[in-house]
Amino acid sequence: MLLSKTETNVSDGDIVRLMWRESLRYKSLLYWSILNLVGAVGTSILVPYYISRIFANLIGHTDRAWHYFPALIIAAIIGFLGNRFGFTKLMEFQAKLQSDLQTKCLEVLMKRSVGFHNDRISGKLVSDAIDYPNAFGNLLVTVVINLLPFLVIVLSGIVIVGWHSWQLGLSLALVVGVTIWLIWTDSRRRAGLRNKRLQANKKVTGHMSDVIVNIQTVKTFAREGFELDTHRQLNTKLQHLRLHDWTQTGIRGSNRMAALLGMQVLFIAYVVHLVQQNPAVLSIGIFAFSYTITLTNRLFDLSTMIRVTDENLLNAAPMTEIFMQTAEIKDAPHAHPINAEKGAINFEHVSFQYPDTQGHDNVFNDLSLHIKSGEKIGLIGPSGGGKSTFTRLLLRFEDITSGTIQIDDQAINEVTQSSLRQAISYVPQEPLLFHRSIRENIAYGKADATDEEIIAVAEKAYAHDFIKTLPNGYDTIVGERGVKLSGGQRQRVAIARAMLKNAPILVLDEATSALDSESEKVIQKALWELMDNKTAIVIAHRLSTIQKMDRIIVLDEGKIVEEGPHKALLEKGGLYARLWAHQSGGFIEE
Repeated sequence: MLLSKTETNVSDGDIVRLMWRESLRYKSLLYWSILNLVGAVGTSILVPYYISRIFANLIGHTDRAWHYFPALIIAAIIGFLGNRFGFTKLMEFQAKLQSDLQTKCLEVLMKRSVGFHNDRISGKLVSDAIDYPNAFGNLLVTVVINLLPFLVIVLSGIVIVGWHSWQLGLSLALVVGVTIWLIWTDSRRRAGLRNKRLQANKKVTGHMSDVIVNIQTVKTFAREGFELDTHRQLNTKLQHLRLHDWTQTGIRGSNRMAALLGMQVLFIAYVVHLVQQNPAVLSIGIFAFSYTITLTNRLFDLSTMIRVTDENLLNAAPMTEIFMQTAEIKDAPHAHPINAEKGAINFEHVSFQYPDTQGHDNVFNDLSLHIKSGEKIGLIGPSGGGKSTFTRLLLRFEDITSGTIQIDDQAINEVTQSSLRQAISYVPQEPLLFHRSIRENIAYGKADATDEEIIAVAEKAYAHDFIKTLPNGYDTIVGERGVKLSGGQRQRVAIARAMLKNAPILVLDEATSALDSESEKVIQKALWELMDNKTAIVIAHRLSTIQKMDRIIVLDEGKIVEEGPHKALLEKGGLYARLWAHQSGGFIEE
């Protein structure tokens, strides 16, 4: 079954192959778990077989009944030991591999680019990442504990019965074959409906995640009613699909039950007829009778096995597709850690176009810019001019189309991404904090930071005073994305985090935009201290922020239209001078 192309582009075979490849990491546990099959044969086939032999000899008033007791005891021991050790190893295998798969999901998602995550609902990604190892666990239980033992028991039973009576063996095979065919065709018929139901469930999950993550916006615009209506529409569709699927399951299950019971009655009647014709087949007749009762229950379970398998394959499909895709930004095979002690930056003939804007003009076209070690650069210009894209390329959140970007004469696409970003302290316009303590958020750039270091940078960022007033001080949990703090407080924590990181290159993207004028003045002093002996790139709409920069770069439509110190650019009377003249309250008027 190929999954819906609108949701995924992977087949069941892709999912199974990927899971099998991961399973081979614990081959010994996997092989030992096969003992579970041996246990199933012992308890479901051998024990009933020897019991039937014992009762057949009792009915025949012979003393041979006792001869089968040793075999019965051995079969029972085989069943017990196989189940005991096989099941234990299977659970160990499942626990270890599910844990590994969960970690791999996070690892793969972290390797994907920022653009990849910007295009997707984070809550749905988390849901898919959690569903994947759970789907593996459910598939493992279904296949190893239910489906494989079922197949082994069916084949073993038919072989044993057929060995003693080919007529009974053929009849039993016919009953089993017809029943499995009915279940399989019914399951295939409902596969499309089940696919729609599970995809509808994903849409409900995605919508709920989107609403909860943006709950403040929902409340601000008083859109609770709208979001509830949207949820009801999605949920109503899911309800109808569930009801239709489950109703069809019940109706067709009842029909199969009637057919199976009818075939079972006919089979037992045929067993009675053969025993009357030939009393020698009494023992195998008794076994066949008890076997058909066990088989009936197993055949009813087969429909559930197929349904559970289908659903878990569908649940595993989204993450499987991500596993099969190539990461947008990859380290080169020969990538090495960067040595960026000086922090000189060179953009050489750089051209760039966002991957999802085919047919549009480049954001940058043959851009060249040289920033000396320790130089302080102001980057300004109208919105859409390329300022934020410039920083994304420097951090290698995107790969350039052509040209090179170098730091201390090292091309950034030839060094490891991790070392590149460790060499840059970045404070974005909207800093997002972890749902952790303030202490953990500040120390994020330096895991081994001492409390003294954390407090020192908080004081420099003028965050210490407000932190002291919080209920738990530095141990206060800031909420998801830092929502329990004001915008200015989040910005100060982010600045403290960048100070503690103390990287040779500093990038401030509207780092003081959330601060009032008074706070900005005191933090500007801290920022100048932070920029000391560092190469700094400061993006600002508030031009007063960058007056003292060594050089101001004016970007417009992806091109450098002006550059120089503040005073020289004002005297030039170009775009910078016009922006300065048009400012109101210190901001560029767009």
